[in-house]
Amino acid sequence: MSEFLTDGQYTTVYNLLSFGLASMLFTSIFMILARDRVLPRYRLALIVSAMVTGIAAYHYFRIMGSFTDAFGPGGDPAAYNVGYRYIDWLLTVPLLLVETVAVLALAAAVRKSLLMKLVPASFLMIVLGYPGDAQLDWLFPAPVWGALSTIPFLYILYVLFVELGRSLQRQSPAVRKKVANLRLLLIATWGVYPIAFLFNMNAVGFEAGPFVAREVGYTIADVAAKCLFGLMIYSIARIKSFEDDPAFAEQELGHDGPVEAVVK
Repeated sequence: MSEFLTDGQYTTVYNLLSFGLASMLFTSIFMILARDRVLPRYRLALIVSAMVTGIAAYHYFRIMGSFTDAFGPGGDPAAYNVGYRYIDWLLTVPLLLVETVAVLALAAAVRKSLLMKLVPASFLMIVLGYPGDAQLDWLFPAPVWGALSTIPFLYILYVLFVELGRSLQRQSPAVRKKVANLRLLLIATWGVYPIAFLFNMNAVGFEAGPFVAREVGYTIADVAAKCLFGLMIYSIARIKSFEDDPAFAEQELGHDGPVEAVVK
């Protein structure tokens, strides 16, 4: 077993990474298979969601390999590549925001305006966080990189809660409620990342406790922010499909049931 982690620490991290991989993989499969259960105009959101979890599944496979190489017999903690997580986030976080906007089927001008703000901000958030998390000696100490990364994060929250909120006025109460829950989930899960970041930020070299806390936090947040988020996107797509086409709703539900009783 690892020379740097206790058996319990090694097993905890390894099992959680395995859980993350399985969650991402099977969420992708579900989204692909379920795409015909919404109207065509909402299928893009489900396809993007499947891309998000598919990309994450690939990177979790690579993270598990890096973890076993770094902490298996004769391994070196310095060989653990936290960059896999940041490459994953660099691809998946903008796509998460794209699926959020896509599922609402907003007017083209509104959709473009939101994405032109959200996507660059998400890119900056990830890029600015990496040097601090990887403890690279680039220009600033880790806390400064963490603070810089927080600026675009706060801007994303502003766009989602204020600017996106204005575009929800024409949505039904059921959809507005789902989107409100979606944004709360985003805050709850994205809020875990800086906390996990802080666990390892002040560690000198490799310290087992902060490392384990960071990996556990990142993995739990990833599963919620990608898998659970994607399932909520599917839920919204179902509601909007039923609202747009009562015949489709009757076909899916088997009766003229209320839209609120949808997501099954």
